[in-house]
Amino acid sequence: MRGRAAGGGMPEVVPPMLPAQGDLRDGDRGEWAVEFAWAGFRCVAYVEPGHVRLLSSTARSVTNSFPELAVLGERVEGAGMVLDGVVVALDDAGRPSRRPLMRRTSTVTPSDALRARVPVGFVVTDLLWLDGRPLLRRPYHERRALLADLGIEGPPVLVPPSHPASEAAFVMEAAERYGLDGLHLKRVDAAYKSGRRTRDWLRVPLRRTRPVVVGGWMPADRSDRGRTRIGALLLGIPERPDGPLRYVGRVGVGSNEARREIGGLIRTLHAQVPPFVRDGPGAVPAAVAADARWLVPTIVGEAEYQGWTRGAHLRLPVWGGIVPGEIGPAPWDGTPWHRPEDAAAVDEEPEVWGPVSPAEPEAEPGVDTWAEAGVEPGPGAEPPPPAPEVRPSSLNRSLEQHFVYNAFNTIASVMRTDAPRARNLLLGLADLSRTADRVGTPAIPLADELAAVAGYLGIEKARFGHRLEHSLEVADGLGEVVVAPLQILVAVRDAVQLGIETRERGGTLRVTVRPDGAGGALVEVVDEGHGTVRLALSARASTPV
Repeated sequence: MRGRAAGGGMPEVVPPMLPAQGDLRDGDRGEWAVEFAWAGFRCVAYVEPGHVRLLSSTARSVTNSFPELAVLGERVEGAGMVLDGVVVALDDAGRPSRRPLMRRTSTVTPSDALRARVPVGFVVTDLLWLDGRPLLRRPYHERRALLADLGIEGPPVLVPPSHPASEAAFVMEAAERYGLDGLHLKRVDAAYKSGRRTRDWLRVPLRRTRPVVVGGWMPADRSDRGRTRIGALLLGIPERPDGPLRYVGRVGVGSNEARREIGGLIRTLHAQVPPFVRDGPGAVPAAVAADARWLVPTIVGEAEYQGWTRGAHLRLPVWGGIVPGEIGPAPWDGTPWHRPEDAAAVDEEPEVWGPVSPAEPEAEPGVDTWAEAGVEPGPGAEPPPPAPEVRPSSLNRSLEQHFVYNAFNTIASVMRTDAPRARNLLLGLADLSRTADRVGTPAIPLADELAAVAGYLGIEKARFGHRLEHSLEVADGLGEVVVAPLQILVAVRDAVQLGIETRERGGTLRVTVRPDGAGGALVEVVDEGHGTVRLALSARASTPV
């Protein structure tokens, strides 16, 4: 029975509504809500007291794959509810990541060890059925308001904030800073069109632009013995001005006009050796190097892309043409060379020979990527490639899942009464995630670390209210000081989570940063009346960050 009640007022199956591709400008017409697009496994949860049934978008049971979500059965009231959402797994920077989630979707019944290594959560985005009543015909804003009032949020369940379309530019900035690759636009007056792809719900991919250096090219066809027709350009970005060129992927040239433009320039720029680094992050994969023609790296172009892969390559790049004139230092910022070297093989799209067409359809992260492609977890599914070990959550240099879920749930709650504050909290969480993503590099600027500390304390203050008072005092003249990523934050987090949070009356935390007289800085993290942690920071090293 599809979409209708079976027995005790609960539907057997409600086929999920699907989004169409769209553009942020579509939100200018009519009333829309704008939300983060979460990369994960699309799932519909049928929840009754003490019982949870999970179905994929193709109505295959995945209940045993995600036993953590049984907690929903303890939070439901009345006859039950049907929830639309996305199962997610978070990386160490607190962002949804497909790679660890594939470890969970590749097995029907995960072991306790796998559940500990790769915990999952459920991001609830819509309410379809409540207490025996279908809500499919109710407008989205009513369904969303009812969802917010249920009180089901709390790890491992996340009910993320929803924003009016007037805040679309802000939500895009926050999503980019948080490292997501898309947004969702939803018409606030739209019914839930079960089983249909509709333009009442649009997925908007985030596109960035940045300068790139052309360090080589690949022929359009291996059979082209003369190797004269360009199939793809090999792109690089210098680690720093006048620094080594690191490979960030390849891109199809596109039109014949663009091919002629670049072809006219490369005739005199052939090189015998690659201009890219030979080893580590930024080295050209062997499968690409085998057919590459190298160039003197003097051509600067523009690439549009949807973010970075964990292997430090541009995601879905599109060639934007040659950039004339000089480019200042600022546009070159934002490179991912802070990642640990062993991340080069993580979450990487496979390099295949030949050009990539920019017209190829892209997957829809956050919309059951596997199910819509005809691949689902369980017996018979192709095993995913080996993934790196995922560390269990602990007070280490990563963002724990429970903190991230609590943070988003707190932000959604604050959004109802104090939208400006909620926006600041969201940007603070994004800064915190970006800093966590830099763990593995020797040092980052002190200002970046303190932005993460401020973001963390703002979120915890919103959660604990009067139980947490805090101050952050930073002296002037510390611009050259560096710190290991999360070095200060770990001390602050320990003081809050292991000290202040455990006390009924909470406490006061003071963080002070002052010069040490030798070009570095001294940091004090004071849990008033309970202890002090002191850290000594060095001046900026000669190795650039």
